[in-house]
Amino acid sequence: MIRDLSRLAAGHLTGTGAMVRLALRRDRIKLTIWLVAIAALVPRFYSAAVTSVVPTPQALADASQMIQVSFMRVLAGPLFGEVDTRSYFLAAYWVEFLLAAAIMNILLVTRHTRAEEQTGRAELIRAAVVGRHAQLTAALIVALIGNAALAVLTAAASLGIGFPAGGALLFGVSLAAIGMVFAAVTAVTAQVTEHTRGASGLAGIVLTVAWLLRGAGALQGHEGGPLFWLSPIGWSQQTRVLADERWWPLGLSVLFAGLLVVGAYSLASRRDLGASLVAPRPGPAAAPSWLRSPYTLALRLQRGAIAGWGAAFLAIGLVLGGMTGGMENVDLPIFSADADFGRAWLSLMVFTGSLYTGVFAVLAVMRLRAEEVRGRIGPVLAGPTGRPAWFWSSLLVIALAVVVLPAVYGAGLGLGAAASTGDLGLLGEVIWSSLLRVPEVLVLLAVPAALFGLAPRAMGAGWAVLVYGGMVQILGPNLGLPGWLINTSVLSHLPWHPLGSFAPVATAVLSAIAAVLTILGLYGLRRRDLATG
Repeated sequence: MIRDLSRLAAGHLTGTGAMVRLALRRDRIKLTIWLVAIAALVPRFYSAAVTSVVPTPQALADASQMIQVSFMRVLAGPLFGEVDTRSYFLAAYWVEFLLAAAIMNILLVTRHTRAEEQTGRAELIRAAVVGRHAQLTAALIVALIGNAALAVLTAAASLGIGFPAGGALLFGVSLAAIGMVFAAVTAVTAQVTEHTRGASGLAGIVLTVAWLLRGAGALQGHEGGPLFWLSPIGWSQQTRVLADERWWPLGLSVLFAGLLVVGAYSLASRRDLGASLVAPRPGPAAAPSWLRSPYTLALRLQRGAIAGWGAAFLAIGLVLGGMTGGMENVDLPIFSADADFGRAWLSLMVFTGSLYTGVFAVLAVMRLRAEEVRGRIGPVLAGPTGRPAWFWSSLLVIALAVVVLPAVYGAGLGLGAAASTGDLGLLGEVIWSSLLRVPEVLVLLAVPAALFGLAPRAMGAGWAVLVYGGMVQILGPNLGLPGWLINTSVLSHLPWHPLGSFAPVATAVLSAIAAVLTILGLYGLRRRDLATG
């Protein structure tokens, strides 16, 4: 009996080694970029904190006290052990590194499981001598390899900023642990839904819930309350790096990930290839009259993403705005000595909202390429709708969202700021400040739009423009980069509102650049062949 079960298991895993090698080859660039970027941010963030936020003992004391503010603990902390620059770095940025590791694994596992089935590649592979669970197993093995590499790289980077060897290793392993948890979460969600977007979206919801539980637990106590222990993010942080370090909370991550992996295999055994546990609902046989234009079709396709991002923007804005009252009396070197620190904080948060909106814009344009590759554009263009009408309608919906989302974010940020300071005038001021940054986001939208028409395989450069712009603008002054290099960033030409004033020339130039790039994208789209799916 045992021998028969072992043979059955071995048959299901036939070809796993070859699938691992294939996945590693396909991910050699993407995974390397993720790993290097996360590890490189350790010294970068530490340097930025030491030079701009906590360069003096008094600034360190003020910043540490700020982290203890209730609203701030939702985003940062806890602050364990003795306060120094390294413990402050962990308190301020640990959550961001954990979220980055989780997102890396969500995208990785989705790419090698549900995406393979959705595109039909899994069916071709399974036609060869490949077992039923080989692809899922390969995806999890690649995730394990990637997380092990992440642990080593971040541990080495932590050693470089003065962490002791044990603390550096524990910090790296804490990131690997959260990565494996969400690799296992995604392995489950990939069995539940039929589409890649649904699988990654469900995993993203789990990550959001984990972040909210961690934040709620942080509000219960300076070192985390009971709710903190319900979140995988909290388990990694409860290792208490640089304080009374302990490894055992990571056992919870290992146990949880193991249970999820068992569940993923069980679910995979109960469904057909390409199918899902939740069957998609059939749509109506005929479309209503209002849905028979390319614009309304584009709006329907994007409405879920816009609604989801809008809800997230409102919630994040409320939390960040609620911290404004605590910032009014905090003298941090990141701002000039004569600055209104409450408005300086809002200016920084408005800029952060612009970055978030840029992420949405790039993702939305990338979706147009996905629609083309999957063969969904062809039937639309086979009717009376031409390429220009489809292209302009799609980009118009995204551009409108790029205006609406900052307004929603600004409303949340302004409401939070007004509630924490008692100044109701901040609401309108912050919404207007958020809208003033729209032109730079339109350029971030137009870059992948131009590449979609001219060089669709190079659309990933849109991410490079966004990341480069954010890094140069945020870290450039701290790193002593020359002004001409900082000005190469799309995000460096508009003043930070509400501290700054309206810049009509920069606004007009950025808007013109966005328009020219979009026209180039249409020109390229009309001259090239479409992918046939």
